[in-house]
Amino acid sequence: MNAVASTQDIRRARRSFLLVGLVVPVVLAAIAVAFIVAWLPDLPETIVTHWGPEGPNGYASPALFVWVQAVLGLGLPLLLTLPILALMKNSWGVTCRLLAAISLGTAALLSVMFVGSVAMQRESNSSALGIGTVLALGFGALVVIGLIGWFVQPNVTTSAGQVSDEASLHLRLAPGEKAAWFGAAAMGRPGIIGLAVSVLVLCATTVWVFVLGDSSAWILAIVTLLLIALIAMTLVFRVRVNAAGLRVRSVVGWPRWDIAASEIADVKVVQVNPMAEFGGWGLRIAVDGRMGVVLRTGEALQVTRTTGRVFVVTIDDARTAASVLSSAMKGTDS
Repeated sequence: MNAVASTQDIRRARRSFLLVGLVVPVVLAAIAVAFIVAWLPDLPETIVTHWGPEGPNGYASPALFVWVQAVLGLGLPLLLTLPILALMKNSWGVTCRLLAAISLGTAALLSVMFVGSVAMQRESNSSALGIGTVLALGFGALVVIGLIGWFVQPNVTTSAGQVSDEASLHLRLAPGEKAAWFGAAAMGRPGIIGLAVSVLVLCATTVWVFVLGDSSAWILAIVTLLLIALIAMTLVFRVRVNAAGLRVRSVVGWPRWDIAASEIADVKVVQVNPMAEFGGWGLRIAVDGRMGVVLRTGEALQVTRTTGRVFVVTIDDARTAASVLSSAMKGTDS
């Protein structure tokens, strides 16, 4: 999965990402706003803003569509692209490409749904356009435009890769002597900033839904609380390596992983870029199947089990931890 990409490749990928993930979505949003503003004189004073299973159940001024389209049309692309452009200056990965495609597809979905919802309520409208058709067109645009956004971007993936393997890790111990290593895996500053922004956006959205009086507000509130609890469980992990093997445990006690030394086939120290390789920070699964606790950029302990599954945890002094674990593996073989 790791590849060597030149600076020129990364610059080309960044330009494509900027175009697909930010420029085109903002243009789509601007076009949608222009259509809605042009149709305002042809709309009643109050129009339907929400449809439920039994029909319309939410109403507001047509101007609301203008503001919501403008805010979401600009805010979502910025939220999905600016953190990537700020953090991924010397590396790149499949997640960056995916986020740009999602940004473009979502922009197409919102533009079609808002424009279609307003168009069907124009007083001069004589078509049989219904909300079902608008939804179908919107999600169709999401898929088709999103796929186009994916394929027009270059496939560039970089990684610093492996630093050392099990064969190069030596720990001299006297006969009968045992070694242990204790450390912590803590979320890096970029990850904390990203999580904080996500929580703030979700909290603001929850408050807004409550203000609108939508029946789904309580569901969104529960999701927000669950997200906050999940973040609390994954900010810091305690890591222990000894003769028994590897243990990685959240400071709140769960989740946790215990990998016995007898179940380990290989130990490496690797360099990890969370966004490029795992799509972000936290408990992650990479495209290549690796799983682990990825809380910051830098050194990580990578363990391959006898089953072939790979577990990664980002820690300081990963080489010492790997040396102790390598010694434990040799102890089980003797």
